[in-house]
Amino acid sequence: MSLVSIIYPIIIIAYLLIGAAIVFHMLYYRINRRVATVMFFIYLVGSIFLLISNFSFFGAVDWQQIFSNISF
Repeated sequence: MSLVSIIYPIIIIAYLLIGAAIVFHMLYYRINRRVATVMFFIYLVGSIFLLISNFSFFGAVDWQQIFSNISF
């Protein structure tokens, strides 16, 4: 198991936790209910798109080849 395979889930979990905190603050401290709802859905769709594209790009990289040329 490579170091990238260990660190990547930690980064994704941190991303999800930060996203949950942002959503909580957008919905809890709203000034205008309609604007907060629209911004919530924009943020949610954008976050899902970024997460899916991140998964696909991560899977497309050949990590073994990248780290085979590095000598420690």
